Amino acid sequence: MVVAAHPGDEAFGFGGAIARAASEGAYVVVVCVTRGWFDPRLTVASALPGGKNRDVKTDPITWRNLDTVREDELRRSVALLGVRVVRMLDYAEGELEDADIDLLVGRIVEPIRMHRPDVILTFGPDGITGDPDHIVVSRAVDAAYERAAEPLAYEDDIEEDQVAWRAARLYHLTMPTDVVQGVLGDRTPGDFGSAVEPTIALELGEFAQLKLAAISRHVSQTGSAGPFHDWEREARDAYLAKEYYRLAASALPPGGDDAAEFFDGLP
Repeated sequence: MVVAAHPGDEAFGFGGAIARAASEGAYVVVVCVTRGWFDPRLTVASALPGGKNRDVKTDPITWRNLDTVREDELRRSVALLGVRVVRMLDYAEGELEDADIDLLVGRIVEPIRMHRPDVILTFGPDGITGDPDHIVVSRAVDAAYERAAEPLAYEDDIEEDQVAWRAARLYHLTMPTDVVQGVLGDRTPGDFGSAVEPTIALELGEFAQLKLAAISRHVSQTGSAGPFHDWEREARDAYLAKEYYRLAASALPPGGDDAAEFFDGLP
């Protein structure tokens, strides 16, 4: 299970891990906490049935709300990657800092108990880019990992047949700063990267191109020119060649956490 903050995170961040796991027969679930940015102009009612709901002289026409577009792009992306189930939690992008964190944790506990994943992937505490939504999701998933295993947690909010479940491993996505600087050089954003050392450096191989194809489905984020259009091809390929993860929690006995792959040592 991958728990992401925004449509696009599943491809930009976790695309290689998803594609590789799916190719090996894993049942992959993506939980996306937000649908993207909501355009408040769409709440303006039409003056009359069939009338316009904005002045075309002063307001740009948005034929489809951006959150709907981005969800559609996510579904096109995960179809390439081999995801079986997508769960959208309906929060608005940029507003997670103001969300009820206990409610958010409970909404993540529910799909964990329903789908019973062996491995969960999400952002680390730094959020890779420092994005506040990424950081909130990291904190919520860490809590949900623990609460999902507590039989009485959220017993009044979740269906009775969803019994407690503890995933074998929880991993945080990281991006070592030295790797980022080696690829981007002086173009490296100041808040991009992770100071922690990864537990797993996942070689994507041929899955790097599948990850790139999934990223390309997010046209609203990458533009018509496509992702990495202004990068040297060598830099792009180096950036896409690996994904890095750090083991954040484990239910395995001591000595069972020296895994070089997500599913090592699991039944």
